[in-house]
Amino acid sequence: MNRIRQLGQSMTEYMVVLGVTGAALLASTTDVTKLFDNVQRGYRTQSSEMNKVQLYNNTKVRFNENDSEEDDYDDGDTPPTDNTPLPDAASQLPSIEWVYDADGNQLGRMDGDMLMDGAGNILAWCQRTQSGDCVFVDENGNIIYGGASSTRQWVDENGNELPLMALTSGGQVRGFAYLYKNKYYSADQRKLLDPQPTGYTALPMRRVVELDGKGAPQTAGYELGGSLYSLKSTLSSPIGTAVGSEGTELVTVKFVNAPNSNWTGYSPCLVMPGGWNSNIASGAVLDPVVNKSLVDKFNDPSIRLTSDGVGGFINGATSGNCGGGSTVTYTYDPALSYWTLTK
Repeated sequence: MNRIRQLGQSMTEYMVVLGVTGAALLASTTDVTKLFDNVQRGYRTQSSEMNKVQLYNNTKVRFNENDSEEDDYDDGDTPPTDNTPLPDAASQLPSIEWVYDADGNQLGRMDGDMLMDGAGNILAWCQRTQSGDCVFVDENGNIIYGGASSTRQWVDENGNELPLMALTSGGQVRGFAYLYKNKYYSADQRKLLDPQPTGYTALPMRRVVELDGKGAPQTAGYELGGSLYSLKSTLSSPIGTAVGSEGTELVTVKFVNAPNSNWTGYSPCLVMPGGWNSNIASGAVLDPVVNKSLVDKFNDPSIRLTSDGVGGFINGATSGNCGGGSTVTYTYDPALSYWTLTK
């Protein structure tokens, strides 16, 4: 029993023992189930205490796509001053880390060093590498979920994703920050800005996403008013400096049924190079030979049209709220299906 208590006292020791000598440990007692239950209970207690700062133990912290319905700053209003004292841990934004398997399917979220499913069940334990990545092991110390990857989202206390805000002045974007409890946090480190920026209008941006080779979503940049801002510019532009967009535009995609399975996981709101349709008349059917690269792109939204990596889609957007500068519509015909451009 003393050995069990020692294991329960240290999450790190528990992970090392379980990952390196798990089989030997579990075989050293005649009551394997009781041993592991006690170890697991001690680990769960330690994990809960260590992660209160990150709010992972808060039952409200669950992913929920947020379109900023409650705090809409599209009307150009600067958010009011909020003098509510911040909690001790609020110098850093809370976050949720989502985990995807090797095929890009979402497994669950991290709770400390535990991988949890949507019902709160433990799926695996994480052993962090020096780079911060997880090697997942089961209760016997066996490695599972090989090739898994993760992505992090910054959230409020209810688990709603925080939109990145563009700080604008005179119609010009002059930096980026997160807005949480009406206080600004840096876009790169997600830490409370001191002093707080003043004299800016905060406008929520939409996230531009690409699916990696395994189908897991990765942030490629942010969009505001149809203009794309690269991930690099949002993370490295000092507040107060004028920031230019990437010279791209949005295209609304419409179809009753998707052309094929290539559209799985994508939203019908694509980022395209600026001027992509300048030589095509409005109302024209995209010729599968003359406009082959465009037709291929609309049939497979993962295709990049330029070497500089222009691509991606607006996360969570629909045909109705995409706001593209032009629209392409897919018409299914048993003899010949086709895309039509509308400017």
